[in-house]
Amino acid sequence: MVTSNRRRKKTVSPDSVPAALTAAPAPDAAPAQSAETPAPKEPEVQELPKTEEAAPAAAEKNEQKVAQATEIAAPASGPEQDASLEHGRHVAFLADRLFDELAELHGLGKKWRRRLHLAALLHDIGFAEGRRKHHKISMRRIETDTTLGIADKDRPLVALLARYHRKAWPSQKHKRFADLSGKKRDAICKAAALLRIADGLDYRHLGNIQDVSAEVTDNAIRLQLRSCGECGPEQARAVKKGDLLEHLTERTLECTCREA
Repeated sequence: MVTSNRRRKKTVSPDSVPAALTAAPAPDAAPAQSAETPAPKEPEVQELPKTEEAAPAAAEKNEQKVAQATEIAAPASGPEQDASLEHGRHVAFLADRLFDELAELHGLGKKWRRRLHLAALLHDIGFAEGRRKHHKISMRRIETDTTLGIADKDRPLVALLARYHRKAWPSQKHKRFADLSGKKRDAICKAAALLRIADGLDYRHLGNIQDVSAEVTDNAIRLQLRSCGECGPEQARAVKKGDLLEHLTERTLECTCREA
């Protein structure tokens, strides 16, 4: 079992996200971007139905188009690019599983499940321009690339989730995040926390983690992983990237793994 025993020393600001859900930048966070400017509003394209309950088939079809557009938008560069695209699909699957397993803990609805799924699919699209700061490049691509087929109302939120899959936590020092309502900042923090763990669970881009279930206690979140191979690095990375979820929930994240 891999577990985190870090002490929490961060304080909560009453002026930001509601009390227990405020996220301060992590110790190794990238420098704050106080000069970030909002992306220009794009014409709305392929708006999803107002509720997934009304047309779940249409929502699924739109997500498939996003996945296809991701492959088109990313330049073909051989096996590494193919592995990155497959990684996005696998992280989206793991993010869905985490969202469902921890539903009672985060309390987010279906529209945030969809946004998290899309962000997971697209979180590494910035790799087309290199590894360095690819999370920020991914954010800007999602904000401006209408060929990805994401509705205007969802695009800035999906972009922010992709931006926060690594490095800095959501922070009011980031203009895009600070400009959101308190309710949306709260949801971004929760969904980003899940995306970071899902990304960690496919750390080596091998797709070893085939499923994940969760048990929540008063003091801990215990993830049980089912793997098709050795998964020590994925366990360790998921726990490391679980620091935001630990901060939000005031619980310790633990991972155990068994091979299928």
